[in-house]
Amino acid sequence: MLSLGPLAFTAPWLLLGLGALPILWLLLRAVPPAPIRRRFPAVALLLGLRDDDSQTDRTPWWLLLLRMAAVAAMIAGFAGPIVNPQPARQGTGALLILADGTWADARDWTSRMDRVRALIDDAARAGRPVAVATLTAPPMGGPVFTAADVAAATLPNLAPAAWEPQNDTLTDWATALSGDFDTFWLSDGLARNSRDPILAALESHGTVTVFQSPRPTFGLRPVRSVDGDIVGSAVRTPVGQATEATLAAIGLDPNGVERPLASVPLVFAAGDAVAEVTLPLPPELRNRVTRFELVGQTSAGAVSLADDTLRRREVAIVSGTGDAEGLELLSPLHYLREALTPTADLIDGAGMADILLANPDVIILADVATLPPDEVTEIAAWVEKGGLLVRFAGPRLAASDLGRADEDALMPVRLRAGG
Repeated sequence: MLSLGPLAFTAPWLLLGLGALPILWLLLRAVPPAPIRRRFPAVALLLGLRDDDSQTDRTPWWLLLLRMAAVAAMIAGFAGPIVNPQPARQGTGALLILADGTWADARDWTSRMDRVRALIDDAARAGRPVAVATLTAPPMGGPVFTAADVAAATLPNLAPAAWEPQNDTLTDWATALSGDFDTFWLSDGLARNSRDPILAALESHGTVTVFQSPRPTFGLRPVRSVDGDIVGSAVRTPVGQATEATLAAIGLDPNGVERPLASVPLVFAAGDAVAEVTLPLPPELRNRVTRFELVGQTSAGAVSLADDTLRRREVAIVSGTGDAEGLELLSPLHYLREALTPTADLIDGAGMADILLANPDVIILADVATLPPDEVTEIAAWVEKGGLLVRFAGPRLAASDLGRADEDALMPVRLRAGG
């Protein structure tokens, strides 16, 4: 390979054809032989006639220059030009191509595999045996070095994993390696305790070249609920200039189709490794969220699954005291409301029928002595479908106050509620 600054040629001997350009120039500029003169008496009839179209006896200089440039471009093209060529890798022994293969590699896994293929092609031209491995699934017994074309056939089987490499397992694996070989290590850029021992073990077998992408890696922390708000945070490495990512809440729409329900920008200030943002979600959308993800970051570290701690349950509180006037702090509902308001949505209704139509998650009976038989039947059916009923038996409610019919009707409700 011949390098001329940022340009290199894989077949530089073809450039010798450029030396034939002057000869080609002379051939194109050659004047054709003079015509043979023949006297013809009738030529006198043509005297005085003029031809509007004339043709020169020499090729114009600009046409010659264009043809020469075309020939020179063809010669340079056949010579195999390469822009910004990689320096030739030294070494004639075995080559181990090692990738971390973690979730941090998933975003640019395709470009990493392209880099691996280029390394295998270089090894094939040099006649070097090659082995390809990932640290998330290291080959048992050490790498197996094969011909370059055999190693290239195994690349479709490689894929990034969602988990981190096991530090102790990797250290033992690297220590057990044997033989002489060079290593090209494609790092994901994440710090681990096993990196230094692995690097030291690989350097004891040959030259080690480490490649790390300059692109930042983002990781989404578990989304949490703070004072009733949904707060998401993410980390990045390496820390550098200010940048921005997009945090999206994914869930089911009323038709059961998964789609983004909300998205907010997540801004990393210059020099900050952590960014935090609050997602404004109404309760009806908040309860539909199944996961949060960083848009455009195709890796397991950019996804956080939503759990029940983020949901705001719908709770209906029913009191047996009615709307009688009295001190607010003596109301049986006051402290229940104060305790439930930060984490739940309270449902008010004119009657039990209206409350059940709202399909609450929990119904709390606060000091309710008796219920009409039709409401008992409706509540029992609601509990059997998965609803949770909580009864607070105050001073107004005693076992002797319940009729036998009411006690028997509420028995399945009490059992399901654990009371």
